[in-house]
Amino acid sequence: LNPQMTFIYVSGAGTDSSEAGKSMWARVKGKTENALLRLPFKAVYLFRPGIIQPLHGVRSKTPLYQSFYSVLGPVLS
Repeated sequence: LNPQMTFIYVSGAGTDSSEAGKSMWARVKGKTENALLRLPFKAVYLFRPGIIQPLHGVRSKTPLYQSFYSVLGPVLS
């Protein structure tokens, strides 16, 4: 590893850095974040977005997400 490198990781809201939560996805993301912080990088930045808004015209392939975007899209624009 290059000790002068900066690492940027996009995680997710609800990530559990204690690695002891009930949700497996939150534990896995927390474990990943913790492992990255232990590596000898110059800097590590962890981002936990709550929502990622799609670009105009881009549609989700997941029906549940598409329904959320249909309702929230006009509000978030």
